[in-house]
Amino acid sequence: MQYLQAPYTEWVKPNSYDPFNWNGIYHNYPPLSSNTSSLTDGSSAYSSSTNYQYDVLPSSIGRFSPDKYHSTYQVYYAKKKKRSNNQVIEENGLHKKEKRNLNDGYDDENHDYIVRPGEVWLERYTIDCLIGKGSFGQVVKAFDHTDGEYVAIKIIKNKRPFLSQAQIEVRLLELMNQQDSDNNGYVVKLKRHFTFRNHLCLVFELLSYNLYDLLRNTNFRGVSLNLTRKFALQLLSALLFLSQPELSILHCDLKPENILLVNPKRSAIKIVDFGSSCQIGQRLYQYIQSRFYRSPEVLLGIPYDMAIDMWSLGCILVEMHTGEPLFSGTNEFDQMMKIVEVLGIPPTHILEQGTKTKRFFDRLPDNTWIPRKNKDKRYRSPGTRKLHDIIGVEIGGPGGRRAGEPNHSASDYIKFKELVQQMLEYDPKRRLLPFNALQSSFFKRTYDDTSNVNHTTAATTTAPATTIMNTNPLSNLNSNSSPNLDPNHQQVKKPGRKPMIITNDSVYNSHQ
Repeated sequence: MQYLQAPYTEWVKPNSYDPFNWNGIYHNYPPLSSNTSSLTDGSSAYSSSTNYQYDVLPSSIGRFSPDKYHSTYQVYYAKKKKRSNNQVIEENGLHKKEKRNLNDGYDDENHDYIVRPGEVWLERYTIDCLIGKGSFGQVVKAFDHTDGEYVAIKIIKNKRPFLSQAQIEVRLLELMNQQDSDNNGYVVKLKRHFTFRNHLCLVFELLSYNLYDLLRNTNFRGVSLNLTRKFALQLLSALLFLSQPELSILHCDLKPENILLVNPKRSAIKIVDFGSSCQIGQRLYQYIQSRFYRSPEVLLGIPYDMAIDMWSLGCILVEMHTGEPLFSGTNEFDQMMKIVEVLGIPPTHILEQGTKTKRFFDRLPDNTWIPRKNKDKRYRSPGTRKLHDIIGVEIGGPGGRRAGEPNHSASDYIKFKELVQQMLEYDPKRRLLPFNALQSSFFKRTYDDTSNVNHTTAATTTAPATTIMNTNPLSNLNSNSSPNLDPNHQQVKKPGRKPMIITNDSVYNSHQ
């Protein structure tokens, strides 16, 4: 029988890190008595200066070298870590083997397809790069060898709830394609769809940057009133298209990120992402719209219709010109209070319809309503933050930045303000309709003076909606509408896309 003598103190300095942790390994055996008579062979386990003895070790262990302790430490803790990981995986309801081999190894732990650039699908599409990611899945840029063009492929997560919603999106997109054979609807074109390795894949035309990218490239100072007008015309025409009785589609998530330029050098745009969309009369969801663009009826819990998209558009137009969200709430309460700061308290008949009204407002004994108090934040009095001041009607635009520029007069701003105010009407029944919005005096002007082209405005059109889509001035806002760009432009590169051309007013110069 051997005793472990003092070699350990020779390898490890006092108070230094002990990777092997004697007490942990040997279960805190109590120190032996200094009486050596209890030892089997009568020898001392310690030097005379030591009062305690270590327990007897098996003779097969003998004297451990530092390398031996190090290797034992690695093996012990490697196994311990493996046991811990397996326990976490089991608690999450996934066996480790399943986690490693989701969908035969094609999916990650979030059920997204693992994108591999250069991979060829269906002997037709060569994957180029990832260009987008969201709760639904991912979007990749790919080359279609059959049609000889680049396309965008939306890859839906390999989970049933996402698949079910994507199938609704496909149905709506195909319905829109049928109604928009001439491609005048200002909505993205679905080319085809297929299933690949258990993922539903939607093939779209490849577009350019979104309007949030455009704002970011202005350092969030906004684009000109003229460019805002062009975007407004197209977006109103898109809402008019969606409101046709044959469609009656609510987009339900209109925001700058879901509006894309067709070409980085042109003002033509298209609405994308109908993943949250629905039709009037079909299943309507309670939680819809991104918060900054969420309508009062959705916040208050009132039945909603296509008017919610008009509210979102009003918010977007102000943001495109000012560079900042009009209502930037951090939560639903904050969102409602920021709306109230600008527009005042909603009408009583609107508040009384809401199932969630009491989250935001208190009713007084005289049946009037006031905003609920918030101990963490103070708000301006209702209606004291004026839209008039936000867009800078009398000072030359937001912050006076457009003072002296052509087509940014007080008269131009008054027309813009009046249009937006009607889009932001609390009562959805009184909120501006797309057809009526296109009659606004804001659109009564001549476009593209740089190309000497005069266009008939939508305000003079009296034909039915289907005719407006063919004859409204936006038909002239595509590839031929862009003026010559400033030669001192700046290029902003983004992986997988052509660089955006920006000037002092993003895509266009300020005199457009």
